[in-house]
Amino acid sequence: MPVVPPGSTTVPGTTAAPAQPTATPPPAPTTPPGAPAGVPPTPAPAPAQTTPPAGVTGAPPAGPPAQILLTPPGTEFRVGGGPYTLPVSITNASRVSTVTITIMFNPAALRVRSVQEGSFMRQAGGNATFTQQVDAAAGRIDIAVTRTNDTTGASGSGLLAAILFDAVAAGAGNLSATGMAATPGGASIPVTVAPVT
Repeated sequence: MPVVPPGSTTVPGTTAAPAQPTATPPPAPTTPPGAPAGVPPTPAPAPAQTTPPAGVTGAPPAGPPAQILLTPPGTEFRVGGGPYTLPVSITNASRVSTVTITIMFNPAALRVRSVQEGSFMRQAGGNATFTQQVDAAAGRIDIAVTRTNDTTGASGSGLLAAILFDAVAAGAGNLSATGMAATPGGASIPVTVAPVT
């Protein structure tokens, strides 16, 4: 056993005298039956891993965020000249299983004729549920697309939806959008929305 000089303690990081050649290793510490309170507890197990390993389904994809684009056919819609198609597309997507988009517009100048589903979320033969709701008074369109029974998600670029607008009066269209997306495991995917002119 290490020899500890009188008046010192076996504090980690201190230097002890060399071990005697005839010393025998001390027995493993055990807790005798009926030991009094205050006996040191068994060391705690190592902390659980907090970083998900590579390839986990719920982990968000790495890299730059996906981008949602609203692409008007021009900077001016003429009253009586429509309908005008507004494609809603996504680029730089990776393993998108669910996407929701809210589009705002000026209801005094524009009227929604229809909202149609795009093909992006059905890539590779995937099944998708497409829902849309238009609030004409507030000038709001809510779109949600979810791939059903999905384990891979949709990647790359493509069309999410197409909106047919009619111009009903003079004024600014005020088109803007927000969006969210998620992987098949439910992890959030960063999404940006390009500005619209």
